[in-house]
Amino acid sequence: MPRRTVHADSDFFRIGGHSLAAARLLARARAVLGADPGSRALYEAPTPALFAALAGDRPADATGPGRACAGEGCAVLPLRLRGALSVRALEEALGDLGRRHEALRNSRLGSAGTRLRTLAADDHLLELTVPAGLVDLWSHTPLAAELALAYGARATGDAPHRDGGMPEAAPRAAAGDLSPTVLPGSGPSPAGGRDGGRLDLDWDAGLHERLVRLAAEQGATLFMVVHAALAALLARLGAGDTITLAAPVPARDSAALRRAVGPYGRVLALSVDTSGDPAFTELLRRVRTADLAAYRAGGAALARPGGIALSVLAESCGEYEAAGLTVQAAPPQLPAQDADLGLTLTERHTPAGAPAGITVSAAFDHESVGETAAAHLTGLLTALLETALDAPATALSRLRTAPGTPADGARRWAGQALELPEAGVAALFAAQAARTPGAPALAGMDYAELDARSDLLAHALLAHRAGPGTAVATAIASPTGFAVAVLAIAKTGAACLPLDPARALPASARPAVLLLDEAADRVLPAVPEAARLVRDPAADLLAATPARPVRPPHIAHPAHPVVLAPATPDTAGTAEPAAAAGPLVEIGPESVVAATLAPAADAAWLSAGYPDADTALGLLAALVCGARVHLPAAPLDGAAPAAVLDWLRGCGARVLLGGAGEALLARAAAEHLTLSVPGGWPEGRLRVEHTPAGPRPAPGHRAYVLDAQLRPAAAGRTGSLYIAGAGVAHGYTGAPAATGERFLPDPLVGPGRTALMWRTGRAARIDADGRLTVLGPPPADDPFADEYATFVVLSDARDRHALWPACVPAPEGWHETHAEDLYELCLDHLQTTR
Repeated sequence: MPRRTVHADSDFFRIGGHSLAAARLLARARAVLGADPGSRALYEAPTPALFAALAGDRPADATGPGRACAGEGCAVLPLRLRGALSVRALEEALGDLGRRHEALRNSRLGSAGTRLRTLAADDHLLELTVPAGLVDLWSHTPLAAELALAYGARATGDAPHRDGGMPEAAPRAAAGDLSPTVLPGSGPSPAGGRDGGRLDLDWDAGLHERLVRLAAEQGATLFMVVHAALAALLARLGAGDTITLAAPVPARDSAALRRAVGPYGRVLALSVDTSGDPAFTELLRRVRTADLAAYRAGGAALARPGGIALSVLAESCGEYEAAGLTVQAAPPQLPAQDADLGLTLTERHTPAGAPAGITVSAAFDHESVGETAAAHLTGLLTALLETALDAPATALSRLRTAPGTPADGARRWAGQALELPEAGVAALFAAQAARTPGAPALAGMDYAELDARSDLLAHALLAHRAGPGTAVATAIASPTGFAVAVLAIAKTGAACLPLDPARALPASARPAVLLLDEAADRVLPAVPEAARLVRDPAADLLAATPARPVRPPHIAHPAHPVVLAPATPDTAGTAEPAAAAGPLVEIGPESVVAATLAPAADAAWLSAGYPDADTALGLLAALVCGARVHLPAAPLDGAAPAAVLDWLRGCGARVLLGGAGEALLARAAAEHLTLSVPGGWPEGRLRVEHTPAGPRPAPGHRAYVLDAQLRPAAAGRTGSLYIAGAGVAHGYTGAPAATGERFLPDPLVGPGRTALMWRTGRAARIDADGRLTVLGPPPADDPFADEYATFVVLSDARDRHALWPACVPAPEGWHETHAEDLYELCLDHLQTTR
């Protein structure tokens, strides 16, 4: 039935009800009310009003505390009056209502707070401003009905509608029982009056309809669905496992009270347990149970002022006829809830009763919450609800929220999100060289020359068995020589292993070719079965003869590593210790590809001595973007920060190759200069943009701080640090157990995708201002540090295998390939997967 056609005095059987529908309705009433009204209840009481009287609403013990359903200030309850209006009858009607309702005692035309506006000849707007403490959220519709009765009586000369004052409300409680949950990161509630603000957003009819449908499927109400979503969100933001919301509800336990204008509501403290990372549907079941129990109990716990409040209202659309005048409630300015942040959802419906959208009004305290935090919370709530509607069985920790908010900053330290195409470094550079062949690449060398010289060297490397699946170890100190070398290696499809002649060659390295300068050739020993090519220092003086371009099948697939690097030496706990004798890290092209999707900037060569893997990747990223790599006339490793900044500012370079010291970065920030520098570990690299406002990850790079359930830790709380995004390597060479132990499924990647994150083995926190601080060893609740924990082995569609705590739900796209087992036995299984 259309909602507008059903009212408190509608007869169930006259509007189409039958015996079977009556049986279903009575069964639902028993389940909801917790009492049996009898098998003939609907026949004896066929209207909602009569049925409510028969079922026996339990009166509330108290409605308090204090300003129960109203904050400070006033509420404006406007009424639209259409038709021929008698101002005299209206004045008398308002006087009659003042005798019946205390809230309307001073509502007289011409008095402060009462205004009659003429919109057209037969169209007026009556605005009644009343003290907020004298009305509640459910006073507006009764006001329209009461005015229609009083006006009709005065306009027709009937007996005035003024006798029989409204019944007394339940007594106020001196104080509430429970304090509602506060928004994590908000300030303390103000001791005195509130400096309030309000903002609105709209949920369209489509979202409204989906919310109503989910509520019906789960035997719940729309309020319960939103309650569950808000509880899930606050738990995700670090508010704890038990979430308590203030919920204003009507305490109108009789027909007379339902017609009253006054403060007849109470504010319940609705608590729900979110622990155990339940599915959203399970949390909704818990919310339904808790809410119904509170609604039924006259002595249910009441909420104290402060914290977060939630209420759901239906837009008043009823029209009341009175002596040729139509009275209809217009959109009100409702009393603010006595909370730091109050969310009021007002449902709209079409004339046929279908969902037409919801207005979400967030009333916030400027001092404790502020407009920005209120806007972010409502945005996060919207995103979380949409995710829950798409997959209601999703665990709370996997429900996604919108990025780019303070709450999201509390969960990850991330640059701009990028969708990386599958592209190889050689193909990207070839396209760039074709676009800008005459553009300068390095000192004295343009892109066409760099392309030609790297082609010549690539053919020489191919002649010595370099190619996909092999490695070329290189130790060349010259920036131009190194640039030619890394591009040539990329063109062959081999992986580049930068070497420092002062350090021993990694024992696990099996290069097909050693590509060295003369100084390195004198130091590095021979490697069995590896060709040895030595670069002549006069090579750059020779003319670059165009060579036949290197084409597939030599160009590597994007899944092949581009660079190899020694593993982090302090990866304690790995199955195969990553020391000098340990495995190498296989680094793919992802960070290079990510650079092509970010704003281009010239690079500066600050590497002292032989360049490392970070310099190689940064150099490739600059060259595939068409940037110029500036070389200092003399080494700057010992120069003062001021001199380095002067040189950087003079050449316009902002991307540093070779890193930078803290003094240089601090001075750059003080002088409002943004610099991009490499950071992190070989397994999980983070290119960081150091801006005057503080450091932030470059596009495509991100870091997580996760709790014991691998959920985002709240702002300011210590958790375990994970690196994700474009800087994550592919794994360790020839070490599947060590790879699966440290390269884990990314639980926060976008829907429909799988990706890896690297477990650093470090503790960290992300402060409320978004600043990441890396601390010492992992926290005590790190699941990988628990000697009694059990694990499973997961796999995705790309046949990647990884360790995962058995107590944590598997991320989307990953399935179990080895059942719950001890840590060491899971590692044994991983060792056999490749």
